[in-house]
Amino acid sequence: MGNILSTISELLFKDANVLVQLRDWFFAQAGNILLALIIFCVGRYAIKWVKTFAVRIMTKASYDTAAMSFITQIINYALLVGLILICLNQVGVPTTSFVAAFGAFGLGIGLALQNNLSNLASGLLILIFKPFRAGHVIQVGDVVGSVKSIQFMYTVITTKDQKNVYMPNSLLTSQAVTNIAYTTERVIPFMFDIGYNNDHHEAIKILKKIFANDKRVLNPKDMEIGIAEFGDNSVRIAAYARVKSKDFLDVQYGIMSDVKDAFDKYGIDIPYPQRVVYLQNVDNSTGEIKGTKKKANATNVAIDDSPEN
Repeated sequence: MGNILSTISELLFKDANVLVQLRDWFFAQAGNILLALIIFCVGRYAIKWVKTFAVRIMTKASYDTAAMSFITQIINYALLVGLILICLNQVGVPTTSFVAAFGAFGLGIGLALQNNLSNLASGLLILIFKPFRAGHVIQVGDVVGSVKSIQFMYTVITTKDQKNVYMPNSLLTSQAVTNIAYTTERVIPFMFDIGYNNDHHEAIKILKKIFANDKRVLNPKDMEIGIAEFGDNSVRIAAYARVKSKDFLDVQYGIMSDVKDAFDKYGIDIPYPQRVVYLQNVDNSTGEIKGTKKKANATNVAIDDSPEN
């Protein structure tokens, strides 16, 4: 048997003693190897129990599913690495060098992946302080959508048009995040434009009646409503309707439709931007400058070719 191992070892490793030494080491460490396998199997069950226990604790603490998945993955990998090091130490493999190597490797990876580590740390902060959870509707910059999941490096946000936006976690902890899920009521800021030739008192009276008729508006009697500013082309009337968070969009769309119908019915103009452009023509025979006026707006163009005085 020893001659066969020596022959195979010489063919494979150019050294007749490699497989023989490996055999001798295996028989010498057979008990430790068996014990290491037992420790590994028991450790796997122990890790599974720790994960289950952690999920139970987080469920009682009202953690969302995304947070629990994130934390259990970290627990699983951390305990698994520790278990492997214990098993290697049991069979006589020096783990000190492994720890040092992992430390140096981790330092190098950390320097190379600073942004990713920042995202990982930010993900942990999000899970600890809970500014939002899976299922919450948030706004970050121009992105508005529902939080689908919180991952190691990214938070997945599903927009209204069903696009998944992968937002780096570091961005979510370094800029303003608007979360509407924690409030049961919201205020809709309306802005209505009417023409300068219209009676703004009448327009405000119409708006108040529209808000009062919508039972989803919670503050029709004490609503803040009035002229906000005098624009270039219109008088701007602001109104702030308080509604349940779940009714926000429905009320906004419904009120805007009702206001358009009421303004059309009572002859309230909704003006559009207008510009007056003056064009000057030169008579080549006399050198006289003749002006023509061109009035343009958003929907039509009217040209007055009569000379300006």
